[in-house]
Amino acid sequence: MAFGLRSELCTLLLFGCGIYYVSTNRHPGESQFLPDERTSLDDCHLRFYNFNGDSGGGIGGLPATQFEFPHMGAIGWIQPGDGRILWKCGGSLIWDNFVLTAAHCVVDSMNKPPDVVRFGDLDIFSTVGDEFAQQFKIAEIIRHPSHRFNGHYHDVALIRLEKSVTINEAVIPACLWLDEEVRFKRMHATGWGNVGFVGKQSPVLLKMELDPVSNQECSMFYNNDTSRKLSRGLAGHHICAFNSKADTCEGDSGGPLQIKLMHNMRQTPFIVGITSFGLICGTSSPGVYTRVATYHEWIIDTMRKRGAAVDENTYNSTTCVHRHVKYREFYDGVVVHRNGNGSVKLNVFNYMFSLYPDVPWHLARLAWSKGVGHSNCFGVIVDEDTVLTVADCTDFNGLPVDQIVHPKVVSISKIHIHPRYTKGSSYNNIAILKLGSLLDFQQQIAPTCIWVERKWPFGDASVLGIGRKDLVKPLYPNNDIEIDPTYGFLTIRNRIRNTSSCVVGDGELSRLKHGLAQEHVCAGYDFYIVPEMCNLPIGGPLDRSMIREERRYTFTMGLSQFGQDCGFGDHMIATRLASHVEWMKSILLPNYQDHSSSVVFLDTDRHERDHCEIDQSTPGRCSKISDCPNYWQQSVSKGKAQFCSTSGVVCCPESVLHSQTKQPLETEFERCPSLVSKLKPLSWNGSLVQIGFDTEDWYDFRCVGAIISAQLVLTTASCFGDEVPPVVRLSFSETIVPIESIILHEDYNVTDKTNDIAIIKLEQSIVWTPHLFPSCLWINQTHTPLVMRLVQRDEDIFNFKYMLPLYNTDCQRAHPYPLQRSQLCAKEPYNPKTCANSGDMLRSDGEDGASYLVGLAQPSEDCESRNYITLTRISRLVEWVKQALDPAYWES
Repeated sequence: MAFGLRSELCTLLLFGCGIYYVSTNRHPGESQFLPDERTSLDDCHLRFYNFNGDSGGGIGGLPATQFEFPHMGAIGWIQPGDGRILWKCGGSLIWDNFVLTAAHCVVDSMNKPPDVVRFGDLDIFSTVGDEFAQQFKIAEIIRHPSHRFNGHYHDVALIRLEKSVTINEAVIPACLWLDEEVRFKRMHATGWGNVGFVGKQSPVLLKMELDPVSNQECSMFYNNDTSRKLSRGLAGHHICAFNSKADTCEGDSGGPLQIKLMHNMRQTPFIVGITSFGLICGTSSPGVYTRVATYHEWIIDTMRKRGAAVDENTYNSTTCVHRHVKYREFYDGVVVHRNGNGSVKLNVFNYMFSLYPDVPWHLARLAWSKGVGHSNCFGVIVDEDTVLTVADCTDFNGLPVDQIVHPKVVSISKIHIHPRYTKGSSYNNIAILKLGSLLDFQQQIAPTCIWVERKWPFGDASVLGIGRKDLVKPLYPNNDIEIDPTYGFLTIRNRIRNTSSCVVGDGELSRLKHGLAQEHVCAGYDFYIVPEMCNLPIGGPLDRSMIREERRYTFTMGLSQFGQDCGFGDHMIATRLASHVEWMKSILLPNYQDHSSSVVFLDTDRHERDHCEIDQSTPGRCSKISDCPNYWQQSVSKGKAQFCSTSGVVCCPESVLHSQTKQPLETEFERCPSLVSKLKPLSWNGSLVQIGFDTEDWYDFRCVGAIISAQLVLTTASCFGDEVPPVVRLSFSETIVPIESIILHEDYNVTDKTNDIAIIKLEQSIVWTPHLFPSCLWINQTHTPLVMRLVQRDEDIFNFKYMLPLYNTDCQRAHPYPLQRSQLCAKEPYNPKTCANSGDMLRSDGEDGASYLVGLAQPSEDCESRNYITLTRISRLVEWVKQALDPAYWES
């Protein structure tokens, strides 16, 4: 007997985004894949995926420059007693004495109104840039009369300053965008909000790029608003804007959503919205902004009643941009360089030195425990237990280097020196140091990526140096020098030289008896610097920050060998890492086989049944992996596998497809993606069940399961223990469904949790609806989605958290039992502890609208010491699921 749904909904606690079929909801990393086995050194951007996005100030936030947002104000509360100011909100100067902000910013948590507004200061927690700052007391706060603090409606207010600002390049009122239509595809939000998932308030003004989304799409995220502040849903005065790297945070509230429009070779900011609210800070959810155009009349009337000389034409676009045109910044396209005083000019000499605030996170300082050794030897961290350095730094008078002392003291367990290195020679000057214990990348330690290609795509590289600070810091006009004899780490943008232009010091020529080779990097300038301004740390990196798959990483191309004054005058020489990739693979990838072409994504526009080409003589057709299984497995082993548009569609030779006289039986598993696509799901938890155990008077729902067909639920064997559950409960409707039978994997191992999987067969078949649909199974046996969600049950509430997969070989270092191919390990990004309960589901939201079940969590037994969880890898056990059932099941 079939059954449908009851009308009531489960309460959902959503972490991040909730309605998974909305395309803008997917994290950028969800379209990328990590190989199930490590076969390359060029996987740093996947292995250490920068989940939070581009570096430079926070999640999606980049530091603003002086004069870039001269209308931006910080709204502060003066604290009684010490007089400190807490900057909790932002606002936009729109007249010489009026600030536009959010209504919820007019009081703090203690119901106290703000006291001051500060303009022209990018760094509100230091004296840097204070010469441009203007700070004013607040004379009056006018909140929109329809705003209520218990709702997210009419969230707009005006602040009247006690005095008028002084208009200059650093402080200028913005214009207002008065058209109800927001046609811009990209805008910016600015503020001093929290950075990171649980970050501190940024001291510097940040700008974040945002894409507007329709209110209809945006409402998907707020339908289950637990605060009930959107009781009537999103309104016309709301604007939604999406950023995959950032969201609204405390400190950004009240700040502007803005667009800069070009005119007269200048550009003027227009305020489109006011930052109102959003979901959890740092998630890939849209923020909601108050539409300024809706409140134009109220803004004008309010200001005019308080003496401002404004009328309906004040914010006419032409009138407004010409009002302060001489102070506006020049359009970016015509500017070569901006001076600190607001003027622009051609920059004829870029200052190439910059001081690090601390020791670089990917740098390791080498040492000898007996107290004697090289004092200037370093290496770069490329893994939790691996440091790369030059072979020159592995020995001192017969004593091998035996520890690193920064970022923390760790013993060196093994030294691998290039077999063709000769002491005192510059050739093959490279070594790998394996550490005795793992570094914790949560503790201000980060790996650098290895640049494996011989061609470096830039004409320069950042070189690490150590120099006296008062020789490095720039001295600006009218400033006095501050004596500071301390030394610090610095970077130099060093020019890469070719063989003919490289100048090596006479004292170093003996190290290059055969001349410069391809394995060398030469870098430097032809002019000289003052001694002590820059000394070269041996084994330090030549690197550069680069964008890879929309994320920023540091790539190291070389390790410094020698060079006086960091390459100024006589040039410096470094070991090129790309020249030693095969040797590094032999150490770091002991089971390496050449699969360099094992994954080739064809044109993303090619879909199932489209024509493709294996090679020039072998035509193919894009087909499901299940339609080409034998050839697919052979291709992977030979390094010839090619995906078409997605990880489930491969280029299969036409001859193979024609030779298949009998198509394999298509089960509900193969039909799942097309089925879900047609259903157009309206909830994210429609495929979840809770597994109930009998306790006489009530059911104890302990574990999570995934509906995978009309009568089957998949979960872990470890969920059951010694008990047999009689029912499951549909998560969306709370309908109770009896269990007909349970099949446990015959090789399930209670100790090491291998083959931890079970099938639940229901007594009744499910009728699919947009609220009730199956989880599709991830069948790709070579790759795993890079960004996934772990769905967990907390009593009767579901939540999820983002997860990143790891190589089994990486987890094996800390795992007590051998990890099998049928197991998968994963971690939370930037979380030192990751825990899971039996049956928690690891899911990937596909571009096709389907949610794929990738793994089933095994219970965490040692939560406090591990930063990963283990799961049953679904792709390796799909065939077991099919074979475990009576063939008659599929025929029915």
